[in-house]
Parts: sequence; structure tokens; C-alpha cells
Amino acid sequence: MAIWSMFVEGISALLAQLAQMLDGSFGLAIIVLALFVRLMLLPMTLKVAEQGWHRQRQMAALKPKLEHLRELHAKDPAAYASATQALYREHGVTAGLGSSLRVAVVQAPIGAGIYAAIRQGVAGAGAFLWIPKLARPDLWLAVIVAALSLAAMLLNPSMPEQTRTLLQLLPVVISFVVVWHLAAGLGLYWAGSTSVNLLQILLLRRRIRRMPS
Repeated sequence: MAIWSMFVEGISALLAQLAQMLDGSFGLAIIVLALFVRLMLLPMTLKVAEQGWHRQRQMAALKPKLEHLRELHAKDPAAYASATQALYREHGVTAGLGSSLRVAVVQAPIGAGIYAAIRQGVAGAGAFLWIPKLARPDLWLAVIVAALSLAAMLLNPSMPEQTRTLLQLLPVVISFVVVWHLAAGLGLYWAGSTSVNLLQILLLRRRIRRMPS
């Protein structure tokens, strides 16, 4: 607990220093911190996203063979599972959980610490742009975050076309509801982080376009 408290206090001090450098704007300090943290993690998260896209392509290519195995072992689930794993090994398809877990292990404590520091700091923070008080929720900020989330979902090349209509709205609705009930200072961090996520998707699309057919 002592280490965690020191971590949160360190982030709080960093936010206060940033705000002082930015003419006393705590809101702008939150956005700068969000962009800095996510851009620092971008090489790692972009690599994981690219690996996920390749894995999806491999799975799509193996779909006919998987259907054949399902029919062949319809009455023997254990044999089907074994044959499926053998097929994955033959074609070099991995679960990809290791890379995703590493990203989560890095992001989770950083995000939790920043959120705790912002929650402490917004109590004494004032206005920012159209937001009258950063300690209170803001409807338009929730709308902006939801719009950024929707753009990221629509542009994400890793999402199959047939599932986009069904799945894309749920994260958007969740982000809107959550940000609408958060302090606006936390919503600003979410907006900055989502903006970098959108940048990551655009970079992924650019890499995909440059790959040989």
C-alpha cells in the first residue's frame, strides 16, 4: 500500500507541475499526460494489434478446414479439439494471449494510478474550456468520447465486417454512460487515451495497405 500511495502521489505531483507549466490549466495537464502515456505505449500496443490482425486473417483462411474437422469429429469433441490444435500448430496460429497480457500488465497499474491521482486533483480544479467544473460530469465530453470510440470501431480493420453492426455500438454506449457519470477530469483522460487509440488504428490500416498482397 505504501508503494501504491507513493506512486499515486508521484503522479499527482506530476499533474500539478504540468498544470503550473500550462498556465495553471489542470484540464490541459490531464490531456498532456494522457497523450504522453499512450504515445509511450503505442509501439507495444500497435505491435499487439498488428499481431491480432494477422491472427484473424489466418483464422479466416483456415475456416474451411475447421468446418471439415467439425463435421469429421461431430461426435467426439475431444478429437475435434486435438485436431484443431494440430491444425493451428501446422499453420503457426497462436492464441496471442501472451502479448495481450503483457500490455494489460503494463497498462492496468499505470491507468489505475493516473485515475486515482486525477480523482484526488479534480476536487480543487476549476473550469476547462466549456466545462464549468472538472470534478463534475459533463454531457458534451461524454458525447465526444463516444464519437471517438465509434470512429475507432468503424475504422478497426481487425473487426470482421459481419460483426461490426452488432458489436460496434456496445463499447460506444458503455463509454458514453461511464464518462457521463465520471468527473470531467477523468473523462478528459479517457478522451486523450481514446484519441491515441484512434491514431493506432489509423497507423495499423496504413501498415496493412503497405503489405504485399
